[in-house]
Amino acid sequence: MTTQYLSHVTLETLENYRNAATQGVLAYRSGSRRLIGAVNGALEQRVYPRTAKLAPRATEFMNEVRGNVTQIVTKSLDQTAARATTAIEFGANTAGTQVNKLAQFAAAVDSPAVANGLQTVARLTMPGAKVALAISGKVAAGAIALADAAGARPVRRAARKAAAAPRRVAKRAAQAAKAPLAKARRTGVAVKKAVKRAARG
Repeated sequence: MTTQYLSHVTLETLENYRNAATQGVLAYRSGSRRLIGAVNGALEQRVYPRTAKLAPRATEFMNEVRGNVTQIVTKSLDQTAARATTAIEFGANTAGTQVNKLAQFAAAVDSPAVANGLQTVARLTMPGAKVALAISGKVAAGAIALADAAGARPVRRAARKAAAAPRRVAKRAAQAAKAPLAKARRTGVAVKKAVKRAARG
């Protein structure tokens, strides 16, 4: 069970960092959009009304250029955020798959000596894994607060909903790995009893 718990803690840590990275992208996107909106609002409300009185044609031209630049920058911003989010999801899913494979491998080991060795390694690794989980939770919470401050709350809800599927897959994989682990333990106990009986006989 220690090996399975270690894999669970590792998956939770990966999920926290995935959330933190995703929230960072959302904060960057929303913050940049707010900055663009603030600049455009200042130009439209404070600058252009004054320049229109002196040079209406030049003001109209500058307004058109500003609109075109805003569209280009906004499109580029959205594309960059989308690519970053895709890369984050790919990396997190790949890492999670590797953790699940290792957990299933450990659970399917028939050799009691190897299984006990894996459990020992897991017990020694657990304190560091718990510390990493706690740190990742703080990082994720800070990233969520940053995204909220940047006005990304509606987008963040959609991102959290989309991320639920990979977590369900990881949970099912961890549950599926418990059955071979129990079988390996029963096999180990049976082998030990047989060895004891042979020694007595």
